[in-house]
Amino acid sequence: MKHLKEPQEKIQGEMFHDESVGWWASRLSPNALSALQNGWHGVFRRSLLRLMPAERLGEHFHSRLGRPTKELYSMAGLMLIAEFRNLTGEQAAEAYTFDASIQYALNLPRDGQYLSPRSVDNYRRKFREDELAQEVFMEVSARLVKELRLDISRQRLDSTHVLSQMARLGRRQLLAVGVKRFLARLARHHRELYEALPEKLRERYRPAESRLFGWGTAKARQGEEVIAEIGRDMAALIVRFGGEAKVASMESYQSLARLFAEHFEPPQNAGEPPVKRPKSRTAEGRSAETLQNPSDPDAGYNGKKGPGYQAQIAQSLPPRDAEDRIEGPGLIVGLVAQSASVRDNEALEEVIEQQKETGLVPKEMTADTLYGSDENVRRCAEAGIELISPVPGRKPEKERPRHFCSKAERVRKDRIEARRREQETPEWKERYAARSGIEGLNRALDVVSGFKRLRVRGIKAVGMALNLKAAGWNIAAAAKTLKTRSRKAAKRQREARRGASFAMLGTMTRRIVHLAEKNRAALADALVVHLNAVH
Repeated sequence: MKHLKEPQEKIQGEMFHDESVGWWASRLSPNALSALQNGWHGVFRRSLLRLMPAERLGEHFHSRLGRPTKELYSMAGLMLIAEFRNLTGEQAAEAYTFDASIQYALNLPRDGQYLSPRSVDNYRRKFREDELAQEVFMEVSARLVKELRLDISRQRLDSTHVLSQMARLGRRQLLAVGVKRFLARLARHHRELYEALPEKLRERYRPAESRLFGWGTAKARQGEEVIAEIGRDMAALIVRFGGEAKVASMESYQSLARLFAEHFEPPQNAGEPPVKRPKSRTAEGRSAETLQNPSDPDAGYNGKKGPGYQAQIAQSLPPRDAEDRIEGPGLIVGLVAQSASVRDNEALEEVIEQQKETGLVPKEMTADTLYGSDENVRRCAEAGIELISPVPGRKPEKERPRHFCSKAERVRKDRIEARRREQETPEWKERYAARSGIEGLNRALDVVSGFKRLRVRGIKAVGMALNLKAAGWNIAAAAKTLKTRSRKAAKRQREARRGASFAMLGTMTRRIVHLAEKNRAALADALVVHLNAVH
């Protein structure tokens, strides 16, 4: 039975309102309570808890039947907090049960709380299956921009490499592991088919993954001989089970067939061994999209950074006050999780589409050279965005004569030439300099939330983790901005009171001097009268 309790505090949704009710007001010291109210815990509790997708999460439970669930707003909020703080399932369950700061943020009673790690895993699975994380990130980001009245017209864009919980495998180990995992699952689900295979084949893949073909021992087999033998085994297994529908539908068999297609040329004639390709490639001819590990089929390959995923991150420039001083970190206003095989110049459109949904489209976007193709500049212009990015590549020494070019080609060349001239000006370089700040964001995200090394595999799980970590970063950044503004407001009040005190002191001084002058004249007149009377 689903248990939903809409947060009903009178201050709900008011980010700047002081809280004065609840166990935290009576059990915590004033300093501890102030730290919670002014930190990310208070921002989350007051303004963001009610944005959590509790209703969507509740669709997995019956409205009346069954054991009551944990309160679903608090569970949805815990999913965000656990990812932001990089907590395991056990750590998240302990925080829910014992940590007063987490209970405060989730609007929970202090006593009688308990949550098991298994429940955390179950709710994470529901979050992943329903793809709720991106919705949470977009809702939280849009709300914070509105609450803080931030200017998001200027943004910067970059990608950062992300590693999922998978091993980096060389070619021989990748192929051998693909066969071993298929045989292990075949033995588990279809034992009779596994037992019918030749004993020598089964024996070759029985050792641990790190010990296949003697690897890690003094009798390790090396070179092309091993790959050729694996290729023959893969071809034999594909032929043997390709017609078995119950086996061909297994994920491990599909990974096996994919590995074989990417790494080997099929034999021309029956009985001939498969030929290893010099370099693995997909049917479309792209090596970056080949399978990197059977345990994570969604991961791709980046020639510079290796296998894994990447996150496209758009950040607003840090907010500034009236005196042009920075108030806090800029918020993440766009995040797209992708395979590492996606090129940056192909990713910009997806980021812009997401920002259109949240209403956080900038007027100016700075990005590095990889994003600066003529097509991307034109696409951004159509969306009302000025893309500030260097022209990729060098200017060719010899160009095709203009009279041999079409009108469209001449227009394109003129645009690119104008951009090259503009990017040499001091004004353009000053505007582009703002891009460098996002490198610090990438580093800070990893330090604070473990952004670049995840405990999950698969694009859905990776996307969920990255979106929730980015939402948590925004909450912490909003709290820092509020603290800065609060300090400045308190300073202005002190200065105003000090100025008022000085003004009052000046007024009092002038009145005292006036009274002293008036009393001195009266005293002199009285003295004259007295002296006359004596004489």
